Amino acid sequence: MTEINRDISKNHFLYHFLNPESIAVFGASNSFLDNMGAMMLRNIIFGGFPKERIYPIHPKLENIQGLKAHKSILDLSEVPDLAFIILRPYNVPKVLEECGEKGVKRAIIVSGGFREFGSDGIQLSNKILNIARKYDIRFIGPNCLGVYNAFYNYPEFEDKCLNTMWIYETPERGNISIIAHSGTVASHVFWYCNRIGVKIGKSLSAGNEENIDLVDFLDYLKDDPETDVIGLYIEEIKRGKEFIDIAKKITSVKPIVAIYAGGTEAASRSIMGHTGSIAGDNKIFEAVFKETGIISTDSIKEFFYYLRTFSTNIIPNGNRLGIITDSGGCGAMMAKSAEKLGLIVPEFSDELKSKLKPYVPPVANIDNPLDLTFQFNQYNLYVKIPKAMINSGEIDAIIMYAAFGFKEILEVIKISGGKTYEEFEVPNHMLKGLYLKPIQRLVKKKEVPVFYIGPQGYSNPWVQEFIKSNIPIFDLWDMPVKCFSVLAKYSEYRKKLNPNFKI
Repeated sequence: MTEINRDISKNHFLYHFLNPESIAVFGASNSFLDNMGAMMLRNIIFGGFPKERIYPIHPKLENIQGLKAHKSILDLSEVPDLAFIILRPYNVPKVLEECGEKGVKRAIIVSGGFREFGSDGIQLSNKILNIARKYDIRFIGPNCLGVYNAFYNYPEFEDKCLNTMWIYETPERGNISIIAHSGTVASHVFWYCNRIGVKIGKSLSAGNEENIDLVDFLDYLKDDPETDVIGLYIEEIKRGKEFIDIAKKITSVKPIVAIYAGGTEAASRSIMGHTGSIAGDNKIFEAVFKETGIISTDSIKEFFYYLRTFSTNIIPNGNRLGIITDSGGCGAMMAKSAEKLGLIVPEFSDELKSKLKPYVPPVANIDNPLDLTFQFNQYNLYVKIPKAMINSGEIDAIIMYAAFGFKEILEVIKISGGKTYEEFEVPNHMLKGLYLKPIQRLVKKKEVPVFYIGPQGYSNPWVQEFIKSNIPIFDLWDMPVKCFSVLAKYSEYRKKLNPNFKI
């Protein structure tokens, strides 16, 4: 994690949105099938938030999910640190007014039906803005899903999280933070993230941004010690100059990956109906991203793969790619993709070729891409060959297509009637120590990323060992080339900012 003074983020006004001492919940019930608030309260409880610090507010119910309910926030003996509001839009102003009277200074307004619903919604938006100004309340939303914080820090709990989203799935904790105008991008993707190993520390649903916007969230994450890479799903930028200024500060130390959802007529209509935002021209956003060093994509799949790649904290020195395969076909396709993206696939020197020769089958041609055919030795593949390539200084990254599990190879031998030996029956976790740990240490020492391709798919136990070890692994060969391309692009950006920048 980034070594930045934790006190900086603790002093930010958003800190207590992510680490509240107590929460008043408006709109929860015991009906999970037809009440979104019920699931959100359930997730707050299941995340490990202290039950005695949760105050459900309901005019009729006395008990909600095992917690004592209160008819009004004004009945509470203490002032909650955060109000969480999931009510019909016309009820929100009254409740927010009561929160102000009680002395609450923070709110998350999940309710939709505001700016995105035309003139009546705009009037409601103005009402809650006036109330917030009157009582000096800061709020996230409306029309959002709230926050997910895997590093919930009050009290000093281990393995607890604050999850106000209504999705019950939570991602594995990591150093990626997401800010999204879409609640779906902020939370529904958790299933996908867990499948491919995208580890998220914070996910923030911005909604309509009536009071707190992207710039505020970015300002917080800039100094957040648990955030090393930031993902943005953008429908509009309200404060353009401030956004550019804060983005430049962040990208000088942390990468940002962004998707802009507008830019076409149909997308703009959808955004207007979604958050009431007016989307801008694609070219404007492309210029902003280029100026600020933000890595952009139109693909949600690329978005999450790029975030996962940056989360390893390995930034290459250049754009020279070494390719190792057991198939000439995929090697040729990767080489073509790499060169089209502006990467270099250099020919190996005679010195490197001589060092590789002892580890390469006699039938293989020692070149780049290096096609080992199907006669390779597992240890040479995972350790000896990458080590020789990295130590040569001739490449800045490696892509390896051949991440087959040893267990699967033994099973094929058995099915085919071949003989295996008891000492070959090694569990995956032991193979990880034999094959993966040595190359991990070398990658960190030399700052040369290594990408693996395991065509068996992400459910495969051996592939899962890569994911658990935070090693980039893919199921096909197009994505790792793109991932190295954005790493090289970001490295070049950092060097332009600081010619003395060293990886």
